[in-house]
Amino acid sequence: MGIIRELSEQLANRIAAGEVVERPASVVKELVENAIDAGATKVDVDLQEAGIRLIKVRDNGHGFHEEDAARAFLRHATSKIRDEHDLFRIRTLGFRGEALASIASVSHVSLKSKRADEDGFEMTLEGGVVTATNPAATNVGTEIAVSQLFFNTPARLKYLKTSATELASITDTLNRLALSHPEIRFTVFHEEKELLRTNGNGDLKQVMLAIYGRQVAAQIVTASSKTNDYMLSAHLVRPEVTRSNKQYVTLILNGRSIKNFALTQSVLEGYHTLLPIGRYPIAVLEVKMDPMLIDVNVHPTKREVRLSKEKELCQLIRETVQLTLREQCLIPSVKQEPKPKHVTPSEQSKLDFSMESQPKQADTLEWNYPIPRERKESLTSPSQWNPAPLVHEPEPEMLQQEQVEEPVRQSERLPALDVIGQLHSSYIICGAEDGMYVMDQHAAQERIKYELFYEQLGRPEKEYQLLLIPLTLEFTQEETLAIEEVLPLLADAGITLEPFGGNTFLVREIPTWYPQHDLEGTIRDLVEMAIQQRSIDIAKYREEVSILMACKRSIKANHPLNMEMMRQLIDDLSRTTSPFTCPHGRPILVKWSTYELEKLFKRVM
Repeated sequence: MGIIRELSEQLANRIAAGEVVERPASVVKELVENAIDAGATKVDVDLQEAGIRLIKVRDNGHGFHEEDAARAFLRHATSKIRDEHDLFRIRTLGFRGEALASIASVSHVSLKSKRADEDGFEMTLEGGVVTATNPAATNVGTEIAVSQLFFNTPARLKYLKTSATELASITDTLNRLALSHPEIRFTVFHEEKELLRTNGNGDLKQVMLAIYGRQVAAQIVTASSKTNDYMLSAHLVRPEVTRSNKQYVTLILNGRSIKNFALTQSVLEGYHTLLPIGRYPIAVLEVKMDPMLIDVNVHPTKREVRLSKEKELCQLIRETVQLTLREQCLIPSVKQEPKPKHVTPSEQSKLDFSMESQPKQADTLEWNYPIPRERKESLTSPSQWNPAPLVHEPEPEMLQQEQVEEPVRQSERLPALDVIGQLHSSYIICGAEDGMYVMDQHAAQERIKYELFYEQLGRPEKEYQLLLIPLTLEFTQEETLAIEEVLPLLADAGITLEPFGGNTFLVREIPTWYPQHDLEGTIRDLVEMAIQQRSIDIAKYREEVSILMACKRSIKANHPLNMEMMRQLIDDLSRTTSPFTCPHGRPILVKWSTYELEKLFKRVM
């Protein structure tokens, strides 16, 4: 007697639910995507207990035919795919026919729907089985309520995170859907508390305002570019505002929010040297392309996709971001923080409620460097003359940095700066028509040296030099076998490894740009890169060398400069392509506007 048997429909759906319905956010995503595919211009989401007790999604789309409703909850039932050719022309968000069946198999579901030319109806299901269908008075569109999620799979409930974590995941999912579809009006409530509201007017910047707040929205710059295959629209937040992870880089392909490491990395490369180490940008990039170039059927959740011409798109993104930011004035400004006023307990309660959904200050004011307290050293000139401070230096708690809300495009990269003196042998104080500027002398020369070394090392001629004594390198047996496979790659990078018996190789000549202080380390790094990646990114490696050399050879803090040296530093900085940050992303200049200075001295109130 055979032992192989076909699984029941209910059991198969529960197994499928393990792939599609990972957590409450998965349910929200699938239901909202179906609403979007139904032509909705308005989507309302209500949640209770972070979606475990209730997820309700209402839309004003075209609605269900009553005879289609039951079939919609069958596995692999869909109105969006008719034959295998449609798989290569996917233009909808939901198409696999697994979502409703998987959701219904692990929850209680109520569906109300009405088409414009038909009567409304209501259908209820438990564990994937239809229990009742009745006429119902309802508006055109569809309302699906999912309650008691995972009621029949308690093991799944056990592995859910805390309510706060699950709600955060739902919020992130809905934010990405709203960013992907600014033409749709979204409202989201969790137990009567509003989490999101967009106006649905098609303006992506307005959606970013609703999600991230005014401080971020004021820093958005837009750009667009295209090739024969791609149309790119980018909404980039200036690097004054950063986050601690990459999750705030949103990629949208043909209206679908996706994850793609290479594309995200291209965005980061476009921001390169403008962000502090360990910080990441906020950006939304929309790409329109021929559906034939994208495969969205590689993962059950449809978040990961495969692209036919990924390298071309990566290059387009990287260059667009880089060129757009290069046109901006990226000098952060300092603003006096208003004194806190006394509030009543009821007013404080309202304030706490309104601030719960706002970004934390630590995430929005990342360049918030403290103003040093007065030391014995004062604002000095190179002649060691020590006058009284030229500018009143307030206590640290009185000041905080604020991003420039509407920076003015300038024909020159920097304003005309007049050197006043040096502070603590580390900072150069300058005056300008629009206020006072403080420059970090080390960061400024790092930028100058970096661009100088990159020009020398980043695009060298193919010149080689013989070594007086050949360099001997020993590798493991495993490394040796791998090296034999990548010898052509190494030769293209200027490394000729000559076998010298066993696992030993000789290097007799090297490109002239290789750093002499650690020649063996350089060659070993490139060999390891070739083995692990099956490619060598020479440009990236030269750039890392340039950053290292710039840091080591730049003037340090606590180094006195005379007036001529300071003026020359500013002049050299003004000639760089990006005079606002050092290669590590730290700011070079900070500005106090004339208005803020006048406020400090009570000339204006």
